[in-house]
Amino acid sequence: MNRVTRRFFLLSTAALSAGCVIRERAAATAAQNVRQPVPGQSWRYAKYDLFTRSVLDEQVDRVRAVDHTVEIDSSYEAAEAAANPGWGAALLKEYATHSRTSSGPLASEIQSPWGMLVLDPHWGQVQVYETPIPLWPSLLQPGWLTHISTNYKTPADQGALRWDQTMRALAWETVTVPAGQFRALRFTNHIKFKHDDFSRTDSVRRETIWFAPEVGRWVARESHGTYYFADSRIKQPYNESGYRWELLGWS
Repeated sequence: MNRVTRRFFLLSTAALSAGCVIRERAAATAAQNVRQPVPGQSWRYAKYDLFTRSVLDEQVDRVRAVDHTVEIDSSYEAAEAAANPGWGAALLKEYATHSRTSSGPLASEIQSPWGMLVLDPHWGQVQVYETPIPLWPSLLQPGWLTHISTNYKTPADQGALRWDQTMRALAWETVTVPAGQFRALRFTNHIKFKHDDFSRTDSVRRETIWFAPEVGRWVARESHGTYYFADSRIKQPYNESGYRWELLGWS
């Protein structure tokens, strides 16, 4: 985890310790039958552009430390190009609006406790939540539903930005990804939030996630979002970058 991110995390979460015991009890159910974290565990994902379906990178998530918090380091590695990418692939790679991410380390993810997200780099910037966000349903069964209302901060905006998230568990499914076949709970996140770019309004993000307890993480995940520009005459929403991750391997 880089020094800037760690400093931001420590300053932003100084007031969270008083609620640790409550969070640990609340997360106890979530930990049932879910693979527990151990330093050195890792997950390797292929990351795709959700709109062009082109492969962008391979993302490696690795448990760095398990103490009062669980710290997961992430990095990108260049993905190998397909042997026969098909017509138009070269032009898409060169001119696609969603530019490819450079290889190298990313900001870390911090859970406190396991299964409850405090620091989240998933959305392309570091977000620290005032109230931890569940990473998966606390009851691993279809029909489970929860709503989280909290605030978050980013390095660019230290004010309290609103975050309202509805998580809904839908169904157990058999999912086939490059790492193999898994029994996974499909659930969705629907998020309404205030972006730190104040020119954006009505920001919404949506996710579909396939969570496999034996893996201790998702085996597939799709994320995308929409927003409007303030004072814009265009009535259609703009799209954020959208991505899909598929598990390549885990240890």
